[in-house]
Amino acid sequence: MSAVGVLCLLIAACGCGKAVEKREPLDLRPLVKVGRLQPSHAFVDGVQVQGAVRTKFSASIASRVAGAIDCVMAEEGATVRVGQPLFQVDKVNLNNRVLLAQEDLQVAGALVKESEAALAEAEASFAKAQADAGRMKRLFEGDQAVTKDAWEKADLQFKLAAATRERARAAVESARARVDQAETSLSVAQKNLADSLGVAPFDGVIVKKLLDRGDFANVGSAVFEMDDPRVYEVCFSMNAAHYDRVAVGQTRVRFADGGEAVVTYKSPSVHPVTRTFEIRVTVERSRDLAAGMLRDALVVFRRFDAPALPVSAVGFRGGKVVAFVAENGKVSARPVDSGLAWQGFVEIKNAAAFEAADIIVEGMLLLNEGESVRVAQ
Repeated sequence: MSAVGVLCLLIAACGCGKAVEKREPLDLRPLVKVGRLQPSHAFVDGVQVQGAVRTKFSASIASRVAGAIDCVMAEEGATVRVGQPLFQVDKVNLNNRVLLAQEDLQVAGALVKESEAALAEAEASFAKAQADAGRMKRLFEGDQAVTKDAWEKADLQFKLAAATRERARAAVESARARVDQAETSLSVAQKNLADSLGVAPFDGVIVKKLLDRGDFANVGSAVFEMDDPRVYEVCFSMNAAHYDRVAVGQTRVRFADGGEAVVTYKSPSVHPVTRTFEIRVTVERSRDLAAGMLRDALVVFRRFDAPALPVSAVGFRGGKVVAFVAENGKVSARPVDSGLAWQGFVEIKNAAAFEAADIIVEGMLLLNEGESVRVAQ
């Protein structure tokens, strides 16, 4: 078939087909969604923080005397009661010091008795010498019955007896002071012996053993670390800008699981380097909680209800915060006096400007004043 014939057939085929369907013009206006101002929405003013869990009560049980550890009476993970013995340090040596102190006290007591006996003897000698001296003085001065030398010797014996009596009295005082000193030494020795026994300061669990039997412990050397797992607390660090907004016993902390706790401690000063301060809250013990874990939380400064719009309905135009209102298929920008943003909503302080208005809540990103839009049904 020639080219002319083919062309004729094509023209005939086209002529026999259906008429071309007429299409509607393409609507290029942006598609948006509108909504209304929420007259009341719950807002929370706070700051997100992350803190570490620890036991509220913990202690390092240290040796209060120096010496070798004789025995260890607890192991890591053991549950102990308050006052329960945990370790003993150098008991034999310290017990011997107690015995020596007791013997020194006995010796001091014997010295007191001896010095008191010597004082009684000196008192008797003094009384005899005093009488003799008085008699000799009367015989010499009144009757001239004795020589002056005899009287002077009697007077000398009286003075020597007086001096001996004073020495005996001083010896008694010294011996009594020696008793007081021995009693103090005995108390110190007994205290050191008592301190050699390390005991649990409260009910808790041994979490770490730092020294074992045979090790030498200095004064202050930690032997055990223990925690009281009945009460936990979470410690948070916060920026110094929020220092005056946190009040102990009033400010609350809300955790990610919905639980809340009140602030029980706020550090009295701000760290000079990090410019942060610490707060703590006490939390109840639970199986999913352990010391050293991290907890996310929100420190709540205040809760309030206010008119609100979705965050997607508020944006910047010309350096101002605005929201677009759809009227007769066109948009107009209205200034927004915005406040706190919380969970996808923004507080609107000038709510009267948006009452009963169709506010564009989706699709306002590329809009400008006066543009035509299509409102999604």
